[in-house]
Amino acid sequence: MNKTVRRLVFLAAAFVAALQSCPVAQAQQTGTISDNDMKVVDFVDLEYPQLARQTRIQGVVVVWARLDEKGTVLEATALSGAEVLIPASLENVRKWRFQPNAKKAVVIVYNFRVTDAEAKSGCSHFSLEPPNFATITACANKIQ
Repeated sequence: MNKTVRRLVFLAAAFVAALQSCPVAQAQQTGTISDNDMKVVDFVDLEYPQLARQTRIQGVVVVWARLDEKGTVLEATALSGAEVLIPASLENVRKWRFQPNAKKAVVIVYNFRVTDAEAKSGCSHFSLEPPNFATITACANKIQ
């Protein structure tokens, strides 16, 4: 085996090893997580992140979380979403608890929306539509 081929084999092996330690790759290896496998036992409301509200950043953040045998979130990874919305989503899902499932994983979809409604106090509304769709809505403006 010449030097170039050995280097390519080494790089391929290193890539596979890195991929296997990646939570996203692990999520893909476990296959599809059925809606029936995701049952929220307890959750915490999420306030719309202030900077995102002020700058009217909205969108969807998809989070994959690994569970222990009791349904507690051990780790969470954002699979997609606006960078300013990801930290709050990850912090929030780590406070949730799920019914344990065979995959020991769940996927949560956070849907962030800013409306043109006005309120005297800051408004942020959280709702959870089972099994895994959370909507966070905020008012863009405050009446002074």
